[in-house]
Amino acid sequence: MKVLALNLPQFHEVRENNEWWGKGFTEWTNVRKAQPLYEGHAQPMVPLEGYYDLSKVEAINHQAELARQYGVYGFIYFHYWYEGRKMLEKPCEILLQHPEIDINYCFCWANHSWTRAWDGKEQQVLLEQTYGTEEDWAAHIDYLLPFFKDERYIKDANRPMLVIYNSSVIPEVNKMVDYWEKRVQKEGFEGLYVVEYISTKCTEPHIEKSVAVYEDEPLYSLRFQTNPFQKAYRVFVKRTKRTEYQNYDHIYQMMQMKTRTYDGRAIIQGCFPAWDNTPRRGNKGAMVVKGASPKKFGKYLNELLMCKRKEVSKDYIIVNAWNEWGEGAILEPSVKDQYQYLEEIKRCIDCNK
Repeated sequence: MKVLALNLPQFHEVRENNEWWGKGFTEWTNVRKAQPLYEGHAQPMVPLEGYYDLSKVEAINHQAELARQYGVYGFIYFHYWYEGRKMLEKPCEILLQHPEIDINYCFCWANHSWTRAWDGKEQQVLLEQTYGTEEDWAAHIDYLLPFFKDERYIKDANRPMLVIYNSSVIPEVNKMVDYWEKRVQKEGFEGLYVVEYISTKCTEPHIEKSVAVYEDEPLYSLRFQTNPFQKAYRVFVKRTKRTEYQNYDHIYQMMQMKTRTYDGRAIIQGCFPAWDNTPRRGNKGAMVVKGASPKKFGKYLNELLMCKRKEVSKDYIIVNAWNEWGEGAILEPSVKDQYQYLEEIKRCIDCNK
């Protein structure tokens, strides 16, 4: 079983964020300004090893070394492509240019529009996600192919893994994937290992040739596994823009009760160390999952690794996330938890060899 971790590349300055959010904005801006909402609320979270800059090769290399040391097989980097316009591409381009950085990786195309969701204004679109015709499909795959050819890029049976965040909104998605498959086959690959992201945005698979699905947690179980009373509570707090509170153990208990299948697709389970997106949302529309701890995470991760659910992948499990500091979903060492979440991953991997 290979543990993969979602990796957010927004820890460096880019022109667009400077224009939209103010000079010098990075993900750290939200993290630093977070405030506790109640007694005992662990905010702001502080990185144990300092506020890094992912435009620096040293920072990318350190992430790779840390992941490898604690048994994380590879990163799934969020990839942003808007009909040829790229966003936050620099860390992965640096990674490609430095083959000495020892980490496996692949992409998740985060095909969503850039909005002011972080300050509660989801309807204000800053950069709209659009989808072109075959000309754009060609340009996109041309950009991806050098990464696919990298020995470190994650492949399954000679098929580069590509996760797609929301396939439901892509016009002619099957024609696009067919085109990409033919292109990669011409380059010597067997095809693409397409994984569809199942979440509140995309509730079911839409790509005929997708090989697997990934159930994004904790949002998946809070959308699909809750009872009517819990759903009513979630609707109420969302409409009134209050802070939503959930229980860590309860979410993992719901995760263990899942029986859904996806027409033969492999099910890549998701898990999460913790969740608290108040750094992004403040006290309006945020969600805090109470009761998280490294020991609990290790216990539940071990149970997921031994899961007997029908059609569950025996090859991959995805952790949300390596460094989502703005959502409180972090494996990276913090002042609060030190290296304990990473230590739990290593312990679980070693126990299941």
